[in-house]
Amino acid sequence: MGIFDHWHPMVSTRNLTHKPKCVRLGGTDIVLFRTKSGKIGVLDEMCPHRRMRLSLGEVVGEKLMCKYHGWTFGCDGHGESPGSPKLHACASSWEAKEEHGYIWAKSKTSTPVFPKFDVEGWRRMCILEQNVKAPLELVVDNFCEIEHTPTTHDLFGYDLNRMHEVTVRFETTDDTVKVINHGPPKSINSVIRGMVGIKKDHIFNDTWTTYFSPVYSVYDHKWMNPETGEEARVKWRVYVFFSPVSDHESRLTAFTYAKSSWRLPLDGGLGFAHRLMRRKVRDEIGLDVAMLEGLASHNTGIEGMKLSRFDKVLAMNRERIERVYRGKSEQESRRLKIV
Repeated sequence: MGIFDHWHPMVSTRNLTHKPKCVRLGGTDIVLFRTKSGKIGVLDEMCPHRRMRLSLGEVVGEKLMCKYHGWTFGCDGHGESPGSPKLHACASSWEAKEEHGYIWAKSKTSTPVFPKFDVEGWRRMCILEQNVKAPLELVVDNFCEIEHTPTTHDLFGYDLNRMHEVTVRFETTDDTVKVINHGPPKSINSVIRGMVGIKKDHIFNDTWTTYFSPVYSVYDHKWMNPETGEEARVKWRVYVFFSPVSDHESRLTAFTYAKSSWRLPLDGGLGFAHRLMRRKVRDEIGLDVAMLEGLASHNTGIEGMKLSRFDKVLAMNRERIERVYRGKSEQESRRLKIV
């Protein structure tokens, strides 16, 4: 399997209206459109006739019409020319699916399992998308270690002066990497502490599992008493998908959910805090993006780095990105010296 053989989040449902939308994935431009009946079409952006951008065209009934010469293409890619009715053309097409407020796409010939969202009983707070001027591996690196949280983040993370107390544990399978972290949390302002229900004896638990078809991580954030197991009133579950736009740019798509045990209307008060939580998550992701774009080098190799106990995950993720996501053989992955 290659990167186009996995389900990728392409564009939010609300952003795909009557106008076609161009999205880049792995250096390839792809056009998405919605027909009059509501079907989703995903085609190669370049018209096979004279290479015009199909995203500049318009939807006419059940087809996408090229702006240049009026050729039309259905969701299956089959095209027709109004000037030469017997002349048929075909644009490369993708399989599409509309789930969780997003349009997803993959190649037609692959049969990957669609990412599972375990969110029953959780309230969706927001979906955020952010492009990062950094390669896929470095973006995944940042979101798969917690040593940067004391100095980078405002809400989620640990106390810098007590980082030596933070424990980290790894659990792996052939196609997943799970990391379990817990320790003394960083200082949080009293308003947020009160809303979330964080007490002085609570520690921060940050557990995530990274999958590689496509590349995405599922994060569980919560504060709790390590002795009694008592949890704070509010906890988060975030699904972050990492998509390569090109060799030097990546796209983050974050689906954020929350659960509250407060006895309040609108899902334990989450409905009232919807805008605040969206802003906080957006700000936290923005802090990550700023760090990634501030790196002195975007070299994706890890040889020669002085790595800490939190960085073991870097090599494990790279091996699976190459083997599971990019479809390289185990032997090829080993030659990269990243196993």
